Order: sequence, then C-alpha cells, then structure tokens
Amino acid sequence: MSPYRNAVATPSLRARQKAATRELIIDAAVVVFAARGYENSRIDEVASCAGTSRATFYLHFRRKSDLLFELRHRAEQDFEPDYRKLVSLLRDPRVEEIQQWLLRGLSRWSEAAVLMRPVFDAADQDRMLAKQLLPETLPGSKPLARALVDAEVCPDESTADAMAMVFMAPLFIAFRRRAFGTPVNEERLAVLTAQSWTAMAVEHLRPGSANH
Repeated sequence: MSPYRNAVATPSLRARQKAATRELIIDAAVVVFAARGYENSRIDEVASCAGTSRATFYLHFRRKSDLLFELRHRAEQDFEPDYRKLVSLLRDPRVEEIQQWLLRGLSRWSEAAVLMRPVFDAADQDRMLAKQLLPETLPGSKPLARALVDAEVCPDESTADAMAMVFMAPLFIAFRRRAFGTPVNEERLAVLTAQSWTAMAVEHLRPGSANH
C-alpha cells in the first residue's frame, strides 16, 4: 500500500492564492464600509483597496451584498467558542463567574461592531436582504440554547430556544447600539445580565443535575 494513500491533500498554489485574494477583498470591504458606509461604497473602491481589479472581485463574489454574509460570519466566529465554557458555568451558576464570562465576550465587541454595522445598515434598507442576513433567531441564541440543554438547565431544545432568546435580546439591543456608535456601559451590562442569567438558571436547573 502506498504510504501516501491516507495523506491529507494539500491545496494547490493556485487554490491558496485564490483563497488569499478572497480574504484580501473581505479585509478591504471592512475598511471601505467603515469609512464610507455600506450604501456609499462601490465595488471599485473595495477592489482598489484590496490591490486588485473589479474583474477579480467578480471571480469571487457575485455582488456587493455577498460581502455582508462574510462579515457576519467573521463576527459570529469570534463568539462561538466561548459557549463551550458556559456549559460548566451554568451547571453551578454563580453571578461573578458568569459576569466574567460575559465581560470576555463583550471585550470583543469593538471588532465585531465594525463588522456588523454595514450588515445592520443594509438590513435596515432592504427587507429581503434583512431576512437573509438576520434570521429570526438572535445571533448567539443557537449555541446558547445548546449550552442550556448540555448544562441540563432546560429539559429540551424548544424550552432552551425560548430561554436563549430571552437571554440574548438585551445583549443584541446593546450590541446594535454599540455598532452605531452609542456608548454602552459594558461592565454594568455584564453585571445585570449575569444576575438575570444566574437567577433564571438556578430556577430552571433540572433536579438531579450536577451541583444542584
């Protein structure tokens, strides 16, 4: 048997260059959208900022709005890993520990706000695009719902989905305000959110679950 049969295929140089160019265009969109706003930004400006051409842009994206999905994905990626840690915190909920968990997430709001502001801008202008960019479930509510089930705070997914929406709504409103430049007292927000999450988790924690 060939020793290379089970080797992982390495992307070709062309594929790596294509992926790198795509990332450069997304990086450029972040800069241009932040400076000019989504509506006032043109594809030519994004391409120029990326050091490429309009033709190259269309090799990677069909339209300007495609970039918004990439920005939303980047923002979501920043928050996803923290929910694994939240499972253990919810099994024995304490205000101080959940507050610190929240503060670590809120510390990344500055970067995420830059990514999400053009997304919110475009969604406000176009209802059809809003349905695609901002689904009915609040950002973060799905992984939070999974954490609530895994921590045995909720007995089923339906209950967890509803509780996650209640948990996330104030944070989403505050984050949207931050994205549009309104100051948010993140420490106070973390304290109040941690208090409400802890009280709710303690009340609903399933009998027989760990540390209950």
